[in-house]
Amino acid sequence: MPEETEGPDRTGRPWTDEETTRIVAWVRDGADEHTVVARSRRSGTSVVHRMRRMLPLEHRSCPTDMVVAALRGHLRDPDYDWRATMLLTPPPRPVVRPPDIVRTGVPGLTDADLVVVTHSVLLDDRAATADLRERLVGQVKERGLRREVLDSHETYLTTLREPAAIRDLDEWVHRWSGAVGLGVGRFPDYAPWE
Repeated sequence: MPEETEGPDRTGRPWTDEETTRIVAWVRDGADEHTVVARSRRSGTSVVHRMRRMLPLEHRSCPTDMVVAALRGHLRDPDYDWRATMLLTPPPRPVVRPPDIVRTGVPGLTDADLVVVTHSVLLDDRAATADLRERLVGQVKERGLRREVLDSHETYLTTLREPAAIRDLDEWVHRWSGAVGLGVGRFPDYAPWE
């Protein structure tokens, strides 16, 4: 067995200065990546990573299959200090904050706005399309705001008429909620906008 490949497998062990110096010598002598990996007795990924660290910061992102050639080019310069270059660390990656999620349309409404808009739209059937009414009612149910819309309607009814004029306010609210799809109506023929 040749001298370069003798010795125990070095995979997973810390790199020594002697090993790194041998890699530099092999690359200077014209060894390709496969030869350097075989001689170093380490994984290919580990050897390429080690050689990449010997490159200047601006060249460390070169393709994996070009690392040996790039290192060989720098090692041709007798003044190239690969030891000092290995000590350089790239600046940290910038912290990129993902953009805030901005919801639009009906899902973008706050709970309070959804209650007000839903109540307003449901009061007048001509104010919106059937699709918009369905989306509003769906959001109200999904967010659990049914009671808030019904309370809003109850408040609305008390401002229209004197409370004494409406015998059973709960019955009116119940009829309205069933008619607009917010509850199970006992009075399906009741149309609040008539």
